[in-house]
Amino acid sequence: MPSTPAKAVHLAPDEGERLSVVTDRVRVLADASTTGGACCIFDITSQPAAGPPLHRHNRDDEFFFVLSGRFRFVRDGVEILAEPGSFVSCPRGSAHTFVCLGPAPGRLLVVTTPPGLEGPFREASDAAHAGASTPQALAAIFAKFDLEFLGPPLSV
Repeated sequence: MPSTPAKAVHLAPDEGERLSVVTDRVRVLADASTTGGACCIFDITSQPAAGPPLHRHNRDDEFFFVLSGRFRFVRDGVEILAEPGSFVSCPRGSAHTFVCLGPAPGRLLVVTTPPGLEGPFREASDAAHAGASTPQALAAIFAKFDLEFLGPPLSV
C-alpha cells in the first residue's frame, strides 16, 4: 500500500528524465515520488543485439510490454519471443533477461513494483557519463538494490 498519495503527472513525448543504462536509453515516466511508492514506469529503447545480463530481482516484480521491435526473453530457462503488443512478467526471484532482435532498436514499457529500480538506473547512468561503467561497477550498483547478475547477456 503506497504511503503517500500519487501525483498527477503529464509528460509530452519529448519530456521526462533520460538515463543511459549500459546500451539502453531509459525515459523515466514515473518513479516512487510520483506514484506514492506504488511502482516505477520506464520507456526503454534497446539497441539491436543488446540487453541486460541474466539477473534476478529480489525486491520487485518486473513487467514488460513490447511497444516496438522484437525481443527474445528468457525467464527461468523458458524462452519467449515477444513482438509488439506482447506482455511478459518476471516475478521477484525469477532469473530473466532479454535481447532486442532485428535491425532496428526496440521499445519496452517496463513497470516494477514496488519502485526502487530508478535508483540503480540513475547511478548506472551517472557511472556511464563519468566513464566508470565497468561490469564490476555495474554489478555493485545493482547489488545495492538486491539485484543479482547471474550470467551474461543473451546473444542474437
